[in-house]
Amino acid sequence: MLSGESAIGSYGQKALSVLRMTSNRMESWSREENQESLPVQHQLGVSLSERIAEQICNCAAEMADKLGVDAIFVYTKHGHMASLLSRNRPNSPIFAFTDEESTRMALTLQWGVIPLSIDLTDDMEVNIAKSVDLLKAKGMVRQEDAVLVVSDVTPTCSASSTAFQLIQVKTIS
Repeated sequence: MLSGESAIGSYGQKALSVLRMTSNRMESWSREENQESLPVQHQLGVSLSERIAEQICNCAAEMADKLGVDAIFVYTKHGHMASLLSRNRPNSPIFAFTDEESTRMALTLQWGVIPLSIDLTDDMEVNIAKSVDLLKAKGMVRQEDAVLVVSDVTPTCSASSTAFQLIQVKTIS
């Protein structure tokens, strides 16, 4: 409750940065000490599309851990898949890319998620290239890093409302 009240006050960004720093330290400690045992994951989704997204994220997190990828990229409008990935506590950092400021701010409080703003397009390869350039510039990924890519972005030019739900593994060149 205190964090919610602080986040909407005069120093909201500062409150969130302090919470993020504290969260990062605790996550690092948890990983180093291997103190965290994951609880049994209960199914959250009701509809078929929600269950599909949930299973994609469960599999992606497991895949990321087994492959030892350097990062997980998730492209999302509303943060749902980033939240589902976070729930699985993968060892790799989760970089959540969105073009919605409210989604980016909400994701700052998710476990292991580093939310970033980029202009999302219907072309997933363009999105990946933009995000790789951004993270390279920030020194957060390097050439030859392996990343797992997950997306639930709905194309704007498509006649259907079906989201592109996918998992890819890419090596940064």
